[in-house]
Amino acid sequence: KCVVLVPVAHSIEPACEEGLRELEKRGYAVRRVRGYSAIDVGRCQLVTDALADGFAETMWIDSDIGFQADDVEKLRQHAVPLVCGIYPQKGKRVLACRLLPGTKEVVFGKGGGLIEIEYAGTGFLLVRAEAYRTIQDRLKLPVCNQYSNRPLVPYFHPIILNTPRGPWYLPEDFSFSERARQAGFSIHADTTIRLKHFGSYGYGWEDAGSEVK
Repeated sequence: KCVVLVPVAHSIEPACEEGLRELEKRGYAVRRVRGYSAIDVGRCQLVTDALADGFAETMWIDSDIGFQADDVEKLRQHAVPLVCGIYPQKGKRVLACRLLPGTKEVVFGKGGGLIEIEYAGTGFLLVRAEAYRTIQDRLKLPVCNQYSNRPLVPYFHPIILNTPRGPWYLPEDFSFSERARQAGFSIHADTTIRLKHFGSYGYGWEDAGSEVK
């Protein structure tokens, strides 16, 4: 049983909403959630609620990601605990993920496949419930806000990571990946999945490449 979790800041891009409606037609539970000014808190709450409701998988989709419903099915077919699709940041020639150190090239589309990466963006990320539970257990994450009627586990709480180049403030998505890796998980990406990241237009893989000379 898989739930689709969609944090919404302002609106849902039409290409995203079209994919979400197709998923609903296929029987997926889709939770479009507004009202969280702190995205890390929103993600922690959404996944804590989903696990309490008995879902075996969470599919994170940001409201500005254009996708096909079959892309979700493709991620679910992989026998790995954490797997994502790759897309670029908006307005920057960089991917919204972090590749493994030493990665020389990535093949997208035809000829692509499943690769291991260091950190995943949460714009299009499938996580199975056992991964969350293992992360909580091995890293001893507390159950917060138990005094309220909506406790949460801080899976996405930002981390300040000490590196040889100095402290690195990890945003909520990379912080989750860091915790997953600390708990012993590998993070994978399916490079055959083509996503669009909507800003002034739909950014695609090509927008993360080198400048054309």
